[in-house]
Amino acid sequence: MKNMWVFFLVCILCIPGIVWADMLGNPGTQVGKKNLFVGIEYSNMLHTYDLDTKDIETSSERITMKVTTGLTDWMDIYIRGGGAALKLDYAQASGANRNFDSDFKAGFGGGTRIRLLNFVNSGTRVFFQGGGFFLKTDGDIQWNRLDGSILIKERDLKWADLYASLGISKRIDYIDLTFGVGFSEIWWEITDVEVTRSGTTESRIPRDKRDSFEIKNPIFGFLGLDFILPLEYRLSVQAGIRNIDDAEFSVSLSQGLEKE
Repeated sequence: MKNMWVFFLVCILCIPGIVWADMLGNPGTQVGKKNLFVGIEYSNMLHTYDLDTKDIETSSERITMKVTTGLTDWMDIYIRGGGAALKLDYAQASGANRNFDSDFKAGFGGGTRIRLLNFVNSGTRVFFQGGGFFLKTDGDIQWNRLDGSILIKERDLKWADLYASLGISKRIDYIDLTFGVGFSEIWWEITDVEVTRSGTTESRIPRDKRDSFEIKNPIFGFLGLDFILPLEYRLSVQAGIRNIDDAEFSVSLSQGLEKE
């Protein structure tokens, strides 16, 4: 047990500070039809995508409340809602002087977890999990041109993360260890108004709305730890990685409330 707590602390200290959310949901064990879990989750992300410019580093923070319940002993569903902030690094990708950096805006998501196999004697389960998270936000991107003029893109952005995974959950004393592999992609919709300022003149050109699904480094591996605490509390930590630059992390605290 002591060694597992040491491993937990190592995870907190060593995982990159900016990572991605929504690889999978907490808690790691099957909730079942007799229970309801309510909790708060913090997650952080860093990924690289191609929107209107290639290789844009995208980062986000999310603080959400999550409710998980079981429809049957082998199938759980969950919903989550809260605030999310999104940053697109156009300074590095295209030399912008001001990045798209939104404030926290409302976001929501949901998903399901289905137990495929259950090995009772060993405390091992095989499961499928899938879901997503949707965010609508806005912000500006600015370029200062050599001729002294300024180009600003006033952007409205809709963003959705979608994922599916296959994993194994193993009970070890009061800890559930979860690991596996998954597949993810994003859907985005961008509406821009291009504003050009030169001296005292200003022109505004609305651009056509555009949207796309984007799959880039879609395969990820994940590892999670759920600590079973007194009074039906669970402290959950999850991390995943696509490559050396794309990693993901979330931490949550939830409590089980038995349904009548």
